[in-house]
Amino acid sequence: MLNPTRVTSEPASALDPLDRIAIAYLTLPPAIFLLGWFEWWVAVPLMVCMAYSLRPILTARAATSPTPTAIRLPVTSLQLTVAVAVGCGWTLLGGTDHLAFANADWHIRDAVLHDLVASPWPVGYGLLDGKESLLRAPVAFYLPAALVGKVLGLATAHVAMGIWTATGATLFLLQVLSLTPSRLRVALTVSAVVVLFSGLDIIGSLLNDGPRFRYDWNITTHIEWWAGKFQYSSMTTQLFWVPNHALGGWLTIGLLFRHPRSAQLNLLLPIVVVAAALWSPLTALGLVPFVLWRVAADSWRERSWRWVNPMVWAPAAAIGLVISAYLVLDPGRLPKGVAVGRQDDLLMDLLQQAQFFLLEAGIIGAAILVLHRSSQVALALAILALLPLVYLGPANDLVMRASIPSLAILTIASCLALIEPAADKKRFRYKGVLAGLLLIGAVTPVEEIARAVLLPAWPVNMTATLIGADCGHFSPHYVARLGDEEIGHLMRPMHRIPLGPQGPASCGNPAFELMWSWGSTPREKLRPLVSVRGKPGNS
Repeated sequence: MLNPTRVTSEPASALDPLDRIAIAYLTLPPAIFLLGWFEWWVAVPLMVCMAYSLRPILTARAATSPTPTAIRLPVTSLQLTVAVAVGCGWTLLGGTDHLAFANADWHIRDAVLHDLVASPWPVGYGLLDGKESLLRAPVAFYLPAALVGKVLGLATAHVAMGIWTATGATLFLLQVLSLTPSRLRVALTVSAVVVLFSGLDIIGSLLNDGPRFRYDWNITTHIEWWAGKFQYSSMTTQLFWVPNHALGGWLTIGLLFRHPRSAQLNLLLPIVVVAAALWSPLTALGLVPFVLWRVAADSWRERSWRWVNPMVWAPAAAIGLVISAYLVLDPGRLPKGVAVGRQDDLLMDLLQQAQFFLLEAGIIGAAILVLHRSSQVALALAILALLPLVYLGPANDLVMRASIPSLAILTIASCLALIEPAADKKRFRYKGVLAGLLLIGAVTPVEEIARAVLLPAWPVNMTATLIGADCGHFSPHYVARLGDEEIGHLMRPMHRIPLGPQGPASCGNPAFELMWSWGSTPREKLRPLVSVRGKPGNS
């Protein structure tokens, strides 16, 4: 359903200013990365490849109407006001710049930003098992703020990271609002659904750990680990805990939803996916099925294979090979494998995963499909059903991060299903069912927001390095050993950052102490959260 009040005169398939801003937001960090990490003779050709890959938006102005309306956003001033207000408020509560309570992952994330500001790039940490070690992580989220920090200092970098996060959240809200009529009630409804979208975690918690859960629960409890081995994070949890993983997936899905048929966007998809990989490789992995589905559908519809022309994807692939070689350095230290039948109880594993899928996505997805039939929603549900069959990372990061695009699909589809007119009483009742499910799911983000409101903000540790903040550990999620890999010959020389103090002053995580001390929540209840969330691998 497209916005009948869109103010642009461009055809629906043409990229508009909102698309260009979103693509610029996604691709700016990889450009900084290429220039900052690699020797000039590598960086310059790769930047030429990036410029070539982005040519559809760099030359779009000449191909579109020269009239003033062609440069206006495809949203009204009302929608823009709502998106900015909600996006900024949502981000502020997430604790990105520590003006409100920041969740435990920010302890490590702050240290990553410190190292990117304090050290020349690439950042090195000295010898590990006889090999040079370096910061190896999806760093896209940090780089614009880190670049600001190199000029204006670390404190300003934290402010810049808050602004950067709010910009991404606002852009996603604008993408969703651009699909809807410009009415205040609709804009507020859509924003509420985006902020409060979640699976039925409260039902899972009551079913799996009822008496103990009711005894231990308080309004600040983090309930998304009710399944034990995996979680699908609510939209607010994603923004509050892992915007570095979420924003790239959200904005790419927003582009696909806004332009189901666009030759211009198809030309840009290779570089967008490559850029998303530097934001979060696991989230990018979750994007690939939607991109392949789109390309296959368009190729079948047009009876043309022009989208697989090397001139379209080869320049982005060159950049992707370099970024991938960096991201997969030293992969052997990450746990991975098949998640079912590991302890000879295949049936129980499958039953637990079926319960997890139904409560986290299946029931809500079925309600959406009754109201808003969509191949994207069906594909998202298939992905969410299959993801828990395998694991990667100590906190099963694959399930949490690769699910982000599919959950964004369900979020947008929920918005569209709720605002579409009900043609009869039966359809009205179906909308009531979907709204009821979303209200039950909203318990999860309400608790995340309550924690941000009720717990005090804690200050940034402005001196802790990544190693110091992790109590002297070299986390395999953030630190890799560099041997004789070819990528090492392409990068600039590493700069060893002094590791700094590694005692309690650096590695103590204030977020956990505040969560432990709040209300009557016992430490025993939070220990599973510490064992998973407290590790930088979940950041």
